[in-house]
Amino acid sequence: MQTEHLFELTYIILEKKQVTASQMAEHFGVSARTIYRWLDALNLAGVPVVATKGKGGGIQLSPEFTLDKAVLTENEKQEILSSVLALQVLSGGTNSAVSKLKAITKANADWIKVDFAPWNPEQNKIKDTFSILKTAILNRKEISIEYYSAEGKIIKRKVEPWKIVFKGQAWYLYGFCKNKKAPRYFKLSRIQNLKLLKTEITKEESDYPENEQQENSNYKGDKISSFIQLKVMIKNSEIHRILDEYKVDSIEDFDEEYKTLTLTVPDMYWIKSWILSFGSSIKILEPENLRKEIKNEIIKMYKNI
Repeated sequence: MQTEHLFELTYIILEKKQVTASQMAEHFGVSARTIYRWLDALNLAGVPVVATKGKGGGIQLSPEFTLDKAVLTENEKQEILSSVLALQVLSGGTNSAVSKLKAITKANADWIKVDFAPWNPEQNKIKDTFSILKTAILNRKEISIEYYSAEGKIIKRKVEPWKIVFKGQAWYLYGFCKNKKAPRYFKLSRIQNLKLLKTEITKEESDYPENEQQENSNYKGDKISSFIQLKVMIKNSEIHRILDEYKVDSIEDFDEEYKTLTLTVPDMYWIKSWILSFGSSIKILEPENLRKEIKNEIIKMYKNI
């Protein structure tokens, strides 16, 4: 008999107020007789469990019984439960931890729902990716991946994984790339053929304390070393696209159809492509050198038509 099963059974009864032996037998994958043996063990341990037969009967705890709640405040329990619920969609595990936490807090824990899966039916693949990476990180094992770079190349990498990072509306794997012999970020959506290896990791994140601050670019492996202040005039109907990706410094009315936005963006090669994706809905006001680069790119595009 596992002690954790007795604790979980107690928490479930606390949460649901009343359960049946058959329900608990199905939940734990044991027989109803085993559940009754567990109830006897709980009573011997001083947990007042009552089982009644007949219609409306079931397993209950004495109303006077409460778990010691002095360890955590109510706010602390709510914060922990909210965090667990937020990541539950990615855990791929059972709900036992959630049941235990719900049982010891009074608040409604269902006020928040977080779903990190993209708007497509591939949610299970997202869960599988997280599950493999979680196993690799916790067990300190290397992984191998095929990675689709921004240059259109498919590159093979062996990585010593350190952590999973959510940044800028996307998930990344942060770890030591054995091919580049340096820490790198890999965007999860570009990872294919992820495999867990048996090789133990040898590099530690603490050996590279400055790297995470420098934020390696996930596009070419380059470091984002500088930023530029961008000032644009853009149609009202397109403003949401900028707000979805960047914190805007200022928004000013230009006329009924346009607004002037000022924002800080990374000084990276892909900024031009991002600006061009707005088509004729945007006009670059500053900086002047970026205006010229965009203009030259449009001319090249026109010649290709």
